[in-house]
This record gives sequence, C-alpha cells and structure tokens, in this order.
Amino acid sequence: MPSRPTWLGAACRRPSSTMAPALKRNLPFLGGVALLLLLWSGLTLLYPPILAPSPQAVLSALAQLAASGSLWRELSITLLRLAAAFSLGALLGLSLGLIAGLRPALAALLRPGMAVAGGVPPISWLALALIWFGTGSLAPITVALLVATPVIFLATAEGVRALDADLLLMARAYGLRGPDLLRQFYLPALAPHLITGLSAGAGLTVRVGVMGEFLASDSGVGSAMALARSRLDTAQVVAWVVVALALLLLSEALLLQPLARRAQAWRGEG
Repeated sequence: MPSRPTWLGAACRRPSSTMAPALKRNLPFLGGVALLLLLWSGLTLLYPPILAPSPQAVLSALAQLAASGSLWRELSITLLRLAAAFSLGALLGLSLGLIAGLRPALAALLRPGMAVAGGVPPISWLALALIWFGTGSLAPITVALLVATPVIFLATAEGVRALDADLLLMARAYGLRGPDLLRQFYLPALAPHLITGLSAGAGLTVRVGVMGEFLASDSGVGSAMALARSRLDTAQVVAWVVVALALLLLSEALLLQPLARRAQAWRGEG
C-alpha cells in the first residue's frame, strides 16, 4: 500500500494540534457558560414561565423572531443607530482628547462640558432627549453619543499627557512630522489608552443605545423588548436581551479585537 504523502499527514494533523490549545484556552469560558445555563435551568424549576422562561422557550422565541423577519429588521435599525452614535463619539472624543492633551488651556476649556456630559445619568439625558426630539432615532443616538464621547475623550487626553517628552523630541529629531509623526509615534504610544477608551465607549454605546430605544423609540431592539414586556411575553423579552448581549460581543469581535491587533502592529512598527 503506497504511503501517504508527508504534506497530507501534516495537513491532517494540523487542525487537531491547533484546536487543542484553543479549546484549553477557552475551557474556563465554556465552563462559565455551562454553569450559567445550569443555573438558568434550575430557576425554571422554581418559578413559573412568566418569571423564568426556559432556555428552550427563549430559543424558540428567537427562532420565531428570525423566521418572521422581525429580528433582522429591528437589529438592522439598532446597528445603524449604534454605528452612528459610536462613530460620532469616537471622532469627537479622539479629536478633542488629542487637542486637550496637547493644549492644556483648551483642556481646561473642554473639561467642564465633558464632565457634565459624562456625569449626568443617562436616564436624565434620555428624559431631555424625549422633550427635544420625541420618539424616534435621534433620542437614543444623542444619549449614547453624550455618554460615550467623554469616556473616549478622557482616555485620549490622559494618554497624550502621559507621553514621554524626550521620545517626542527624538522622533522630531529624526525628521518625523505631520502624518508620519502621528502614525509612527503618537498612534503606537497612545494605543493602550485608545483601546481602553474605545472599548469603554463601545460598551456604553450599546447599553445606553438599547436602553434609549426601550424608553424613547418605536423601533429597534430596545423598542421590541419593551413591546414584548407590555405583552408579558417573558421568553421574547429574554430573547431580545440575548440579542443585545450579542451586540456587545459583536462590537468586541468586529471592532475592539482588530483594533488591539492593529495596536500591537503599531507598537511593533514604532
């Protein structure tokens, strides 16, 4: 019998060799998920479905929402709102934070406004947004923007102030100016602060945005959750909660993890 080519044997062995470390690394997380499901199933034995729907009932509700198209319709609306709020918040927070870090006088000018925006409880902003804009997209977008921007601003400004002045002088001595200075010095040096600020900002955007939809919108994931609550459809409420959690995980997988990898590349290039 002819022997199998060596490259084929290596190809067959490679998945198992790479899967084993990945599985081992994720075992604590998987164990936590299993424990959570076990506790959830236990609660369903103690309380009626209207208080504690079973995982099977929630999965069934999710399947029905997906089949009817409601899941995709509301999810797309929420994604657009969250993308708008986070993009504007990141743009304002990063640019104003960079300016504040480089110019102390401007930092003193900007800090009171940022302290008010970040210090006022989101529910208070939401009450005002309802008066200003009524129900719709503007209220949740505005509140998410007001909450996320100060976090990104503060992280960026603190990062700029923490930069090593001697390294900056050295970078300029090597002829780095403008975009080159930004790419080869500022971005690598600021990367940890930027990742921290953007991570916190993304999480706040999702949480506050969905809350804004729940209380001040007639569409989106939060609004659908409120509608299910009004019908006492607890399984569907939990299904929408699962969707909101998936949005948080999605923001990390599609935005924060790529940014973290890029930050490592920046630091390597720097």
